[in-house]
Amino acid sequence: MCADKCILIVDDEPNVRLMLRTALESSGYTVAEAVDGLAALERLGAETGAFALIVLDLRMPRLDGMETLRRIRERRDPTPVVMLTAHGSVPDAVAAMKLGAIDFLAKPVTPGQLRAVVAEVVARNAEAPADAPAPAAPEGRPSFAFELARARRAINRGNFIEAESLLREILDNDPEAQEARALFDRLNTLKEREGHGSFRMLREWFPG
Repeated sequence: MCADKCILIVDDEPNVRLMLRTALESSGYTVAEAVDGLAALERLGAETGAFALIVLDLRMPRLDGMETLRRIRERRDPTPVVMLTAHGSVPDAVAAMKLGAIDFLAKPVTPGQLRAVVAEVVARNAEAPADAPAPAAPEGRPSFAFELARARRAINRGNFIEAESLLREILDNDPEAQEARALFDRLNTLKEREGHGSFRMLREWFPG
């Protein structure tokens, strides 16, 4: 099992898959490929939990990226997904985030851009694995760091309602928690931008 270093690339263009594979393998990742959404779903079904990240093209024959993402989430597969498209738009980005994508890159993407996003997503997702038990705080509640990481993951998935609930619980227990307050402010800004029809990439809110 190499889940923390395995990336699944889903794109119908061989040249794009080659570029993405080369960029990621040069950074030490193991890369698997699927030529379209149906092939990706078959692979994910056969290799549950095998991948740290899915790079998913939006426009593909047979099954497009948006429907593929929908089916991935219907299976309750929590694998992070970065959408990739030459036809990107703000509505597409917002729709993808609501379905659970955590970033959205427009072609042509440079190797450096791809590596930076993949490294950040993989590292951030590792902060609070979905199946990890919550470490207990002295008073019996989950630790502050764990709950804050859960809130970040909820924002990553575009689940603003869950993120707000988690942050409110943190602040109820510790009203002076500055990191939680700062994250809550960022969440409100994201919600406001979404409501006005504009969406800034989530990575801008989480500088490395």
